Amino acid sequence: MDQEIFVTTYQEEIFQINSKPMVVINQDWEKLGGKERELLTKIITALKISIDSITITSQPTLNIKNFSKRTDKLIYFGDLPAGIARYENLESNGLSFICSENLTQLLENEPARKQLWLSLRKLFSV
Repeated sequence: MDQEIFVTTYQEEIFQINSKPMVVINQDWEKLGGKERELLTKIITALKISIDSITITSQPTLNIKNFSKRTDKLIYFGDLPAGIARYENLESNGLSFICSENLTQLLENEPARKQLWLSLRKLFSV
C-alpha cells in the first residue's frame, strides 16, 4: 500500500496500548487469606498502580512461556523453578519479572519484603 494514501486515508493517531502488569500467585485467589490479599494490595498500590488495573492469575509453579505474549511485567509469588533467584530483575522474551516467596511467607519475613520492594521499584521505575 502506498504510504501517502495510507496517511491521508487513516489520519487518526495510532497509540501503543501497554499491557497490564500481571501478578501470578501459587494458589487460587479464593483460597488466599485476607492478610495476604491486603499485603498484595499494599504492594501494588505502593507501585502507584491500582489493584483493579492488573491481572491476577494463579499457577502452582511459574512457567514464563505462558505469559511472555500477555504482558511485559510480571510478579510471581510462590515456589521458584530451578535456576531462578528471588528478588532479581529477570528478563525472558521481552517479559521482565521478579519472583518472591508466596504471600503467606512474605507476611512473616520483613527483610524479604524490603528486598522485594527494592527490586520492584527498579522494575516499575518508582
